[in-house]
Amino acid sequence: MLGTYFNRLTDSISHSWNQFWFQKESPCTVSMLRIVAGVVALIYALSFTSELGLWFADGGVLPYGRTMRLTGGDDPNELFFRWSIFYFASTPLQLYLLHGIGLVAIALFAVGFQTRFTTIVATLFILSYAERAPMLVGLVEPLLCPVMLYLCLAPCGAMFSVDAWLRGRKGVTEVSDSFLAHLAVRLVQVHVSMFYLMMAFAKLGNPVWWNGEAMWWLMAQPDNRLIDLTFLRASNLRMIVFGWTHLVVLFELVFGIFIWVKILRPLLSVLAVFHWIGLGLVTGHWQFAILMIGLSLAFAPWEVLAKEPALSTEEKSSRPASREPANAGV
Repeated sequence: MLGTYFNRLTDSISHSWNQFWFQKESPCTVSMLRIVAGVVALIYALSFTSELGLWFADGGVLPYGRTMRLTGGDDPNELFFRWSIFYFASTPLQLYLLHGIGLVAIALFAVGFQTRFTTIVATLFILSYAERAPMLVGLVEPLLCPVMLYLCLAPCGAMFSVDAWLRGRKGVTEVSDSFLAHLAVRLVQVHVSMFYLMMAFAKLGNPVWWNGEAMWWLMAQPDNRLIDLTFLRASNLRMIVFGWTHLVVLFELVFGIFIWVKILRPLLSVLAVFHWIGLGLVTGHWQFAILMIGLSLAFAPWEVLAKEPALSTEEKSSRPASREPANAGV
């Protein structure tokens, strides 16, 4: 009997593993994720436009040689490797030429034109921006870069794209389910849930999130905030700040764990919108807030919201009556 149990256990684990990773699904979700990643990537790349030469040209703040010294890239004993297409540009003209090519590639990726090719090119440029000066990396890059890599695996231009429109003009409207679409969505889901848990655990290691003051310190910074909420420092409103602080940590813990419960996905996705709008207005990290809201689409809560198809009287009568389990009363 013990051997039979372990056989069933291993069969159950292998079946669940294969069902989680290795099945086919519609490219609808991954196509929506392409739009989200493309818009955020385009905003991110455009943010370099005004000061590209000031930062990366020869004589700028971070020319190639200085970047190598600061990152340890010029040390032959270091084993890590950094690469950026902007390492091959040293003058403002060269930098802006590459920058223009990158903007075009990212825009084409966002609208879904020749997506198999433009996804790879856009990902190379996003990685190049991040790796050109890793000391400038903020909140967006650690999440945007891996999501772009995951989308390189999938047919993310199959729907909601110029490619789909061109295919429809030829009379081809059917889109087949894809294993790679499912794999890319799963990778994004796991990454996002772990990212939530990482943020929550990092906050739990900081005393200001325990004593409830963290949100006040974020509100009190005048440089980045999009809205002034410092009126909450009034003694009769301080409990709002304390409660908001603890709710931020609680939500990130709950999202990272319970987003895997399908019935809770619509609720958590809606709460994520309010969560990140609030933090985006207070901190000024609106690009990161848009990305986090958009990546909630990876969990595709729409199937939970869909109504079950109505059954006719004949279908109801033909459905076999469910029997009560034999041990229901035990």
